[in-house]
Amino acid sequence: SRVEPGGHWMDPSFANSLLSEELTEMAFELNRFARDCPPGAGLAGNLFKNADFNKRRVTWRQIQEMLNDPFVQRNSGQRMKRLHKIGIGLVGSVPFSFQDENGLVCFFSRHNADLTLLRSSMNEGFLIGSTDLIGSQIAIRKNREACAAMRREMFIEAIKKVKRELLNNRGRSFGDLATNRSTLDFLAKQRREAQDPLEQDDMATRFKKKVIKLGKKVFKRINNSRKKWKGTKLEGPPRQSFGESAFVAFGVFFTMLTVLKVANSINAADKNYKFDGAWYSSTLCIIFALTPAPVGQPRQIFAAHLWNMLVGLALRQIPTSSGLEDFMEWGNASYGLPQIWKEALAVAFGVAGQAKLGILHPPATGLSYAFVKDDYYSWGTILTVYLADVIVVAMSMIILNLSEAKQYPLYWLGLEWGDAGRCWYTGVQTRGQHDAPLTNAVSNKLTGRTVSMEGDDRNV
Repeated sequence: SRVEPGGHWMDPSFANSLLSEELTEMAFELNRFARDCPPGAGLAGNLFKNADFNKRRVTWRQIQEMLNDPFVQRNSGQRMKRLHKIGIGLVGSVPFSFQDENGLVCFFSRHNADLTLLRSSMNEGFLIGSTDLIGSQIAIRKNREACAAMRREMFIEAIKKVKRELLNNRGRSFGDLATNRSTLDFLAKQRREAQDPLEQDDMATRFKKKVIKLGKKVFKRINNSRKKWKGTKLEGPPRQSFGESAFVAFGVFFTMLTVLKVANSINAADKNYKFDGAWYSSTLCIIFALTPAPVGQPRQIFAAHLWNMLVGLALRQIPTSSGLEDFMEWGNASYGLPQIWKEALAVAFGVAGQAKLGILHPPATGLSYAFVKDDYYSWGTILTVYLADVIVVAMSMIILNLSEAKQYPLYWLGLEWGDAGRCWYTGVQTRGQHDAPLTNAVSNKLTGRTVSMEGDDRNV
């Protein structure tokens, strides 16, 4: 579903402290207007998609790091880029969930803020408490509107009943009605019944209301799905220059040539270690053409390859129904699974496991299919795949770091943001403009306590 329209506020003193009128006007424009965005696109959409609603903590992100990530979708309004231009470099997000209402509150900060104070337990506790207050106000809004609508309906129904009673006694004057005790008691009873519909709702009526409510939800979901078909008007990935493309071709050629030479030598020497060098064609595309992408970092490659090979080996142990190769013939099976089912299950578990473990590397999914399909891929193949992984990572590291514009890897274990190299960005201070690198000190201060948060409630 789309991110519901929310609110946004910027401290006027921040906008007025900027160095030029152009930046000040840009800040006020960002405060006046915020485009709705779907989950996974734009600043709010990306933070919402990755939010963990089961853990109450502040997640900090560097806006520069998100701008450098080719897998972060950006809306056409370039809001992230404009926020970074006016000097906002950090964003902390806190999710909330109240009465089936899920949302996210984002707290922005200058890039030169004191990170020790920003990440202190006192400040993060204040941010979490503020999120709870904002989230509860949003959650109660719909219920409040529903109660107001119900009261209006009951009031209108009461008026209608009184009107009907007055029309039935058209021959009598208003004075007669006002002085007739039985008439007044009857009108009061009609009013009470109209304003307390729960007393006269039987089981059939309540069931009908629930069916109608469920039908409205289903229709809303289907209608919302139809609207998504039009897309979100996001921008496509930028083109790379001729020089960058030539550098990519150079790196991929020599790395792939080495992998294929190793594969041919191993396959000729011992069939027990057989593997296909073509498995690395998509991996090299990600490493060399989308170097900063998280899915191309060494941890993803090693872990995803191992997971998918183990999935394929495990599902291969399920007996295959003899003579059955199509799920349409499932009814004739007596024991085991059709081969096509095992192959589909291997791919499904391979993808789902990567997503759950946070080790997504799309090209690795083909290994789960290959291992469950072909018997000659065995435990020896795992060793040769890891040998090829080492060769690919080592050669990529050597070649890519020769470029001034690339760095590989960005991290090894992914427990903290590493130094992003000389990725300089222009920031804004009250005293002047300067260039500031994304250093290990900044990264460590932002993420130093993230790992220990899961086991330390004091940090929450």
